Amino acid sequence: MMRSIIRRVSAVLFVCAVSVLPYQVEAADFIIEPMDYNVPQEVEAAADEGKNVVIMFGQNGCPYCAKMHKRVFPHPKVAAQFDETFVLFEVNIKGDLDVVTHKGEAKTEKAYGSEMRVRATPLFVFFGKDGSEALRLTGYQDPAMFMTAGRYISSEAYKEGSFLKFVRSGK
Repeated sequence: MMRSIIRRVSAVLFVCAVSVLPYQVEAADFIIEPMDYNVPQEVEAAADEGKNVVIMFGQNGCPYCAKMHKRVFPHPKVAAQFDETFVLFEVNIKGDLDVVTHKGEAKTEKAYGSEMRVRATPLFVFFGKDGSEALRLTGYQDPAMFMTAGRYISSEAYKEGSFLKFVRSGK
C-alpha cells in the first residue's frame, strides 16, 4: 500500500517537473559559427538571403548570455521569427580570434569589443542589410522584447524612428 502511494506521488512529481522545465535547449538555426568572422561578408551573405545580421557580444561565464541561450533563443516564437529573418553569431569580448569588423578593419575579438564599447554582456548589435548599425540592446532580453527588436529591424522601422517609439507603438 505504501509503495503504491509512493509510486503515485513520484509519478505526479515527475509529470509536474517535466511540465515546468524550460524549452528543450537546442541550437537555433539562426545562430551560426562563422568560418572567418568577417562581418561585411556575413552581412552581404545574409542580405542575399533577405536576412539581417545580429552580433551578440558576450564572454565566457556570463550568466545573462547563458540565460539567452537557454531561455530565449530556443523559444518557439523567437526561433521561428529569427530563423526566417536573421543570422546571429557571437563575439567573445575577451577572445583572441581574428575578426573583420563591420568597418572592414582586422582586429581581435577583444579589440572589436573594446571598439564597440561593450561594457556589459550580452550586447546585441543589429545591422541593416547595408551593413549599418541599426540597434543596440544591452543585457538579457525576454522573448517578447527580443522579438520586438527583430520586428523593428526586419520591418526597417529603424530608418523611420527610434526603437523606444516603436516599442511604445505596440507594433
